[in-house]
Amino acid sequence: MGKRIIRIIGYAILIAANIWLLWFFHSFLNFVILAVMVFIPIISILGTKWVADSIQVHWDGPVESMEKGEEFQMRLQIQNTSWFGAMHGKARLTVSNGFYQTEREHELRVPIRAKIGQTVTYPVTVQKCGNVEFRFHELVLEDFLGIMAFKKRFEESYTVVVLPAEQEAPEAALNGYTLGMEEVEENNRKGTDFSEVQDVREYQPGDKMQNIHWKLSVKKDVLMVKERVSMSSRQLFLLLELHENGQGLMEEVLECTYGICLLMLHHQLPVTLIWWSQRTQELVQWKVDYREHLAEGFRMIYYESLYPEITLGRTMAQAILKSGHQFLWVGSKEHGVGDAIAEYGTTVGVYYGNNQA
Repeated sequence: MGKRIIRIIGYAILIAANIWLLWFFHSFLNFVILAVMVFIPIISILGTKWVADSIQVHWDGPVESMEKGEEFQMRLQIQNTSWFGAMHGKARLTVSNGFYQTEREHELRVPIRAKIGQTVTYPVTVQKCGNVEFRFHELVLEDFLGIMAFKKRFEESYTVVVLPAEQEAPEAALNGYTLGMEEVEENNRKGTDFSEVQDVREYQPGDKMQNIHWKLSVKKDVLMVKERVSMSSRQLFLLLELHENGQGLMEEVLECTYGICLLMLHHQLPVTLIWWSQRTQELVQWKVDYREHLAEGFRMIYYESLYPEITLGRTMAQAILKSGHQFLWVGSKEHGVGDAIAEYGTTVGVYYGNNQA
């Protein structure tokens, strides 16, 4: 604003000086120069106003998801339908991460060409996970002389899901667990009866003969059958804590969880992500069968609100999940319980156990 005032004052001084020369010399050349000096700012201001009224801007996001630390090119498509251009254009945009509730303002210098579409490339590297929104909200155009500016508001936004970078999961520590799960899945595929007795009841037509409990049947003088539950139906529940005790710790929790899920997918093992939703006050479960499911699950996680209690998710899971569910808990090593099977980074541990609620 201060620079604009200085330009206006300077231009006014030039016009005043030319008027004085015209009055003193009565020169036709001074008259032409004065006329040009008067009409140029009028044309410049009206032309810039025309551009501001004619311009349209749209985001062209090349990706829907990316890894943390990966660079990609975000493109701003600008269409000017007027026959006038604007050399001094400023695009103002906001980059926000809803997961961490952070927001940063950015400003790009954008010269606007006449009667043509153009693309402004904006290189982006995001260092935190989350649903990152790029919102273009204002375009400021100055006339050629820089003495007047026009602002045009926009509501153009584009959201990118930033996933954790693929790191090596603590596979060595998880090998014993994954081998056990693989045996269950292999026996299940072969049709082997890999199951546990859950209850005993009277025989009903259609029950398999192999499930008859012969000793109890003789004792009760009635056929009794064993009700079985397949151990392969026991999903691995991967519980991550969405606590707000530092972004560094939360990032390691996300990276570790993501790595374990990729490891399970690599071994073709079933896994279900669970987390406590502070927003809806419920325990959310998301089954992961493919990488696309994993990305969508993280997108849902990023919409959640972080909570201050560092073990709230574990507490709620133990209260809600059925007894016997296997789970891995991913959280702060300082608050880990049960048998630690792996460590990730400097602050995160992975703990394995059975829900005893």
